[in-house]
Amino acid sequence: MAKTATVTKTKTATKAAIDKKTRVTKPKVDKTDKPKREPTAYQVFCKAHMKEWNDANPGRSREAMAQMAKLWKDAPENPNRGAEPKPRKPKAAKEPKEKKPRATKAKKAVEKEEDEEAEGEADDDEDEDEAKKSSSDVAEGSDD
Repeated sequence: MAKTATVTKTKTATKAAIDKKTRVTKPKVDKTDKPKREPTAYQVFCKAHMKEWNDANPGRSREAMAQMAKLWKDAPENPNRGAEPKPRKPKAAKEPKEKKPRATKAKKAVEKEEDEEAEGEADDDEDEDEAKKSSSDVAEGSDD
């Protein structure tokens, strides 16, 4: 199936479509030429101590990073050793969303039946009103 041109209905959509066509893109930079960033002191520390810890504690690899963090806290390589951790801003409490009750198929069926019954009753009332009018019209006509 062939693609068709998109039809835009607003000015901003039209401008955006035109900008996409005329936009000049930057040439992609080859990532192999880009020099790698030097590892941080923490990364160097983990690399050096992780193997030792795993050898000393076989089968506990899940706890390894937690233990590395504890060792790092008091390590001489740590530039922030002995300093208080930065205070964190408390997160704003989220207001709980109101849950909308969902109608099940059974409830929808019951509601439909109730609506139909209400319409049926309204039709019956109208029929009775029309019957009264016609009988009163007949009674008035006989008086003439």
